[in-house]
Amino acid sequence: MAKLQKNKKTGFPKMQLNLTSQFQELLVMNINHDYFMSGEFTKVKIRPAEGTTEALRGNGLQCRFLSSGIMLGYVFTDSFTPIKAITSPVKLSFFLEIDDPNFLNYTELPFEFEEDKIFYFHNKELEKESTEDKNLSNEKYVTSEDKIEICSSIINYSFDDEQFGTEIQVVDASEEVVFETELDDGAISCEISLLGQPEGKYSILVDGLEEKTFFLYNGLKTIFAAVDIIIDKDDFGDYAFFEDNGDLVKQNYNIHFAARKVRWQYMLIEAGNELMHNAHEIYDSSKGKNYEPVGFETVEEVELESGKTVHVIWSETPIPFIQQQKQKFKLKTKRGKSGVEWILDLPCASALGNLKVNLLDKSEVYSEIIVYL
Repeated sequence: MAKLQKNKKTGFPKMQLNLTSQFQELLVMNINHDYFMSGEFTKVKIRPAEGTTEALRGNGLQCRFLSSGIMLGYVFTDSFTPIKAITSPVKLSFFLEIDDPNFLNYTELPFEFEEDKIFYFHNKELEKESTEDKNLSNEKYVTSEDKIEICSSIINYSFDDEQFGTEIQVVDASEEVVFETELDDGAISCEISLLGQPEGKYSILVDGLEEKTFFLYNGLKTIFAAVDIIIDKDDFGDYAFFEDNGDLVKQNYNIHFAARKVRWQYMLIEAGNELMHNAHEIYDSSKGKNYEPVGFETVEEVELESGKTVHVIWSETPIPFIQQQKQKFKLKTKRGKSGVEWILDLPCASALGNLKVNLLDKSEVYSEIIVYL
């Protein structure tokens, strides 16, 4: 009950409230990226999927969108905590959209543009021991194996052989059956209707065995990724929200992207027609605790289509992109007829520039840096 007390400074009464309810943190999900100095990936837009806002409100939950993730809180009072009283799993789904056209330049993922797949993460596995688990992780990086096929609400599922007495079921991410039918003898396909079902991950079961997993999505523009967070009293894994005694556990989830690593190729071009430099050598002058200098291969002499001769030097190993490169490369040559030693500071490669495909190994992309001497 509110009590009135006199404010000694102003003379006006002030109100003291006995607060009986408040919010407690349940989950913090961070999106991390090794490219950025802060380790956080802020170039992402997160929005709740269909039905998530209602699920939050109906279970005494609140969601706050952070610069690089989300924070989930639950309401509790002196006598009642709604989320502790759930009788079936609560599913919260969020969509992630990348807000940077250069994302793949600095992210260690294949340059694949698959309109029928998205990245998918959830918290139902104990730990992300392999990329096939597709679950949120504290340490493992995102890879292309974390993708899942997207489908619409009507699916025509075909079989290689005729079916006899086959039972078809579809379960959602909470493993609740949302569709089931028994096929007529001789059937070679089955039409599955998920009209009215919320967007999210589903699995098709054939006689109880999982045959296909997909993400139901009805939007016109393909999203980058989806996240399912399942709050389940019967889940006692490492990522679960409940202890054996029913107490709530705060969880920290991560979606972690690795920075792209590529070899750097320095192309050294003489400004004039004559070759004024020889004995080209690139070395790393950076120093520091635990810093390992980058090595470079022997210089190659290459003739361009124009007939001009240039010199090319490759880094021995791929170099990860970061916002501010630590490397300080220098070029040492002998200049002119007298062979005077000549040293030049070299620019670092940038993940914001276009990468090139190595024609000798088309699976490799690299960064080309042109230097005029």
